[in-house]
Amino acid sequence: MEQDRSRCQNHARIEDYLASSIQRANQMHPYHHAQSQPDKVAYVMAESGETVTYRQLDERSNQFAHLLRSAGLQPGDHMAILMENHPRFFEICWGAQRAGIIYTAISTRLKLNEAAYIVNNCAARLMIASVAQAELAQALLPHMTKVAQKLVVDGEL
Repeated sequence: MEQDRSRCQNHARIEDYLASSIQRANQMHPYHHAQSQPDKVAYVMAESGETVTYRQLDERSNQFAHLLRSAGLQPGDHMAILMENHPRFFEICWGAQRAGIIYTAISTRLKLNEAAYIVNNCAARLMIASVAQAELAQALLPHMTKVAQKLVVDGEL
């Protein structure tokens, strides 16, 4: 009896923690910062010095969310991202979150068979790659069994 009560208390603590984590994550969304401090820098790309403000991050992530929906993706669908440290990465991630799409970031250091396994295992319907990763993305094409659509940031495959 005591053990059951302890389990219930632990379960309640876990549920409380998860609920508060979700609430904190929602408060971190760029939308909230774009409303209160739109021109504040959200991030700086170390290599290039490119800056992106919260307003830009919010607008671009919203545009990407609309692109995902217009491509036929539904909340709960999966996508894979194959990029180096790219200035559009956060816009893609926040856009996916906004559209309810689950994303899996693929390490650029993986071998072809390892990357293909992850893309297929996560059941990605969409693959997004950067131009810098186009060679690996091109090699992945015949191995991606569930991917119906491919996008390249700043270029073409």
